[in-house]
Amino acid sequence: MEIIKSTSNQIAKYVRSLATKKARDEAGTFIIEGEKFIGEIVALWEVELVAASESFAKANNLAKYRSGQLHVMSDHVFASISDVKQPQGVLAVVRKKKYDLGEMLKAETPLLLLLEDMQDPGNIGTILRVAYSLGVHGIILSPSCADIYSPKVVRSTAGSIFHVPFVIANLQETINVLKDRGIRIYAAKAGAEHSLYHMDFRMPTAFLIGNEAHGLSNKIVAMADDAVSIPIKSESLNASVACSILIYEAARQRNG
Repeated sequence: MEIIKSTSNQIAKYVRSLATKKARDEAGTFIIEGEKFIGEIVALWEVELVAASESFAKANNLAKYRSGQLHVMSDHVFASISDVKQPQGVLAVVRKKKYDLGEMLKAETPLLLLLEDMQDPGNIGTILRVAYSLGVHGIILSPSCADIYSPKVVRSTAGSIFHVPFVIANLQETINVLKDRGIRIYAAKAGAEHSLYHMDFRMPTAFLIGNEAHGLSNKIVAMADDAVSIPIKSESLNASVACSILIYEAARQRNG
């Protein structure tokens, strides 16, 4: 196999361009890096190409990556397309997937998350990991959230991005659809009168989680059926931590 040795190679330039949201949107693809995370890609997702460093190719059997285009690059070229300081030697370019909100609602008792203007890639990635671990049926992100396909978010999901359905949609419109389907909407809000431990999340449920700095907007809180708080001694919790507690309590009630 020919080894790509120039950073000006078209494949290298294409993969490198996917570090920007504009290029990801235009190409309809994104990057997943690392052998372990690539192993999380399920059949529902289409792998466009795999790129491996020359040293990785020498030390590993690349046969499992031959289902799509496979490109081996010199270590120098591979480092130029990697988003991390210490490249793991292999990455995949994957086509974005379009989920449908209706698919998320087919569960007997849906458990959903609605994220408003969340900006921290680590928070979004952690939320996807927890959602996958605890059986959340889907995540709806407002258009102003950080790009779920950015390298930082994808890396933070640790492969969970391939296992939890998600859509990017107007939250006000989505809330109206969910209400029509009999799903109760809870706004996570510090200082809310009702504690999550006094609520029943065994019925179809959706949690609203807001921006890290400002929380939920007033217009979104007003659309919720109720607001819930997490009893804590400190003033507030990290958004992903708060979301994790809410999901865990819902899962505990449902599995109890």
